[in-house]
Amino acid sequence: MMRYRLRTLLILLAIMPPLLWIGWTNYEAWKAEQERQAARERLLRERRDLTGIRIRLWQVNTGRLFFPTAPPQPMETPERAEAADRADAPAAPPGVP
Repeated sequence: MMRYRLRTLLILLAIMPPLLWIGWTNYEAWKAEQERQAARERLLRERRDLTGIRIRLWQVNTGRLFFPTAPPQPMETPERAEAADRADAPAAPPGVP
């Protein structure tokens, strides 16, 4: 005794291949995108690791193994030097411009 008729089987044979083909192409596109993202993340991780190694090697080679605790001072400019001189100068007595 057959549970399904021939008509049902023919309908499934007509519908299933296109559905499977569409699903498979979507899966292939998704898989390719996942591989591209994984490769990009690996490349970025390798670059970050290499950059860290280069910085550490530079610190060892220059004797700057540890970062300074204070931030670096800005470069002295003529305007800043004049402003510092004015700030250090004694105040004029009252009534003198």
